Order: sequence, then structure tokens, then C-alpha cells
Amino acid sequence: MPTRVLIYGAGAIGRGFLGPLLHRYNIELSFVDNNQDLVRRMKSRPFYKAAVTRTQDYQFVDVPIAECFLLGEERAIEQYDIVFCCVGPNNCYDLAERFKRAKTVITCENDASSAIKLQELSGNKNIYFGIPDVITSNTASQELLRFDPLMTVTEQGILVLEKGDYQLPEAIIQIKKAELDMHWLCKLFIHNTPHAIVGYLGWLKGCQYVHEAMEDPDISEVVEGAILEITESVIGAGFATREFAEMYKAKELKRFRNQLLYDTIIRVAREPLRKMGKDNRLILGMRIALFQQIVPKYTAIGAKAALAYDNPHDHEAGYLQNLRQNFGDEEILRKYCGIELLDPLNRYIAEQDLSRFVKVQL
Repeated sequence: MPTRVLIYGAGAIGRGFLGPLLHRYNIELSFVDNNQDLVRRMKSRPFYKAAVTRTQDYQFVDVPIAECFLLGEERAIEQYDIVFCCVGPNNCYDLAERFKRAKTVITCENDASSAIKLQELSGNKNIYFGIPDVITSNTASQELLRFDPLMTVTEQGILVLEKGDYQLPEAIIQIKKAELDMHWLCKLFIHNTPHAIVGYLGWLKGCQYVHEAMEDPDISEVVEGAILEITESVIGAGFATREFAEMYKAKELKRFRNQLLYDTIIRVAREPLRKMGKDNRLILGMRIALFQQIVPKYTAIGAKAALAYDNPHDHEAGYLQNLRQNFGDEEILRKYCGIELLDPLNRYIAEQDLSRFVKVQL
């Protein structure tokens, strides 16, 4: 019998990346999502198309759908060999009760602590952490969507998993936690930090996609400066070898400019307060840089841009802008980012000038 996999979250990672990747190994795929329209459409057909980027064009993959469920209507979870969790770091813990009876859960959330927390909440020790080293989108260009309204766009990407008590093809990287930590720290800082900065500066400039933002010389300058600051900090802190970190940096800059990916600004920039947390990509990245005696000049511009993110359709962004109006940036940095008012980093971020990224002074 084929390996049966249930994926919670039929979005960019679940449907866009894991779908075509796992299908390559003849794994039976079922999905769970809370989007009623998406579930209805996925139930009505036997497969969806994924566009996997090549050098100059796409390879189109038909990804079979065994079953698709609205959240709460799925079959008994113990029927599946492996469950993947791809619903977002803020939402995954709501699934802990469901995961109690799962044979194996792999959390592909953008938070290394998610596996440990889910183990504690569910009492299930067979929960492991996975790193989808990929840029992917749960949508596509209008041209591709005319071809298939369920089309996703993804790189080939790499799935790096914590080795555990489960069976997957050896071609999928499965490594011990110590080695996994190096992959994660490079993902967190060398990918997540500049990726977020592209998102926030791209929003200010009115861009729709990451590759479009990277074509802007002002944004490109800041992103390249930030990724250099962060990469040198990661190397200096001993989180990764120079060879691995430099490879990671070059890969990220190349993928940010990939015009085939259609990586949307609003997806990258969502949840600004979470991404500004004291233990998350922007603030912690700057702390590490300062410890390595590197002034995080460009990363600080990105942090200021995160404070300015005012997408009216993003609940957290709206809450952030209310906070700015009532308390100001320095108090937000104290209360939500863990940077005390007397900490020079607080004022350094708050006083960054964003005028060249917008038409009016912020």
C-alpha cells in the first residue's frame, strides 16, 4: 500500500510545495483546510496543477487529490501514516487535540519550537520539525490561473526533516537535530529576515510581488545590505560554516529575483508583530549582529518598514497602526519587541528614514 499522508493547510506550503514534492514518490495525498470555497473546488476534481519553476519556464505537475476535507470533517487521523501541519505558527496549536492520536506529525511551520510545543500540548512524542526550504505561492499569474484556477507556483525546493520514527523515501533529507539546527538558523535569519524586509519595503513602494520589489534599486540596496549583515552575523556566531552560509545567501538573492515565482508581497509581509518579536527574525537578527560588532544599518530600515506596514486587509497590521497612533514606535518596540526605551537600538530603529520608499514622509 502507498504511504498515506494528510496535510493540514492547503496553501502555499501544503498544496504548493508538499503536494508536487510528495507526489513524486507516489504518496497518497489528502488535504484539510478551513477555506470552504477552496475545499469545495478541490473536492470536485481528482487533481490540481502545480507549476514548478525551471531555469526559464515551468514544469507542470498534476497532483492527485485522494480526499479533501473542511476542517472538522476529516477522517480519523490515525488512518494516515504521516500528518503534515502547514497552517501557520499562530494556528497550529489549535490542532493539538487532533494530533493526539496521529502516528506521526511533521510540523512545517516557520517556528522551530512548534514541534516541541505540539508534543507538550498533545502528549504525542512522534511530532517532528520540518523545514521547507522553498519559496512557493498558493496562487499564480492570471495566465496560469486561466489554465487552472487551482494552480500553484513553486520552486523545486528542498524539504529538510528531523529524523524520527517514520518512513519516507531517503531522497527526502532526514537528519539529526544538531544538523537540522544549522539549516533552521540559516532559514530563520538568512532567508526569513531579508524576505520580510522585501515584503515591507515592497508594500511601501506599492509592489505586488517580491521579484518586482527587487527590481527597485532602493529596495535592492537595503535587502542586499541586510542579508550581508545577517550572513556575517550567523557565521560569526558559529551558527553555520562560512561555506554553507555564503551558499545560502547567494541562493536567497537569486530566488528573491526569480520572476517565475509570483511570491506576493502581502503573503510575505503578513503578521508584522509576530515577525517583530524579540525572538524572531528582525529583532533577534539585529541583536546577533550587534553581538558580532556589526551595526545592522539595513536590517533596522527593514524593522522600521515593518512598523509602517498598514495593509487594511491584514488584521494584525491594522492593530499595529492603532498602536502607533496611540503610543508611538518607541513604545511598540519596548512592549512588543522587547527593546527597552533606554536601549540605543530602540531609537536607532524608530528614527530610520523611510521617505525614499514612499511618496510622503512617514
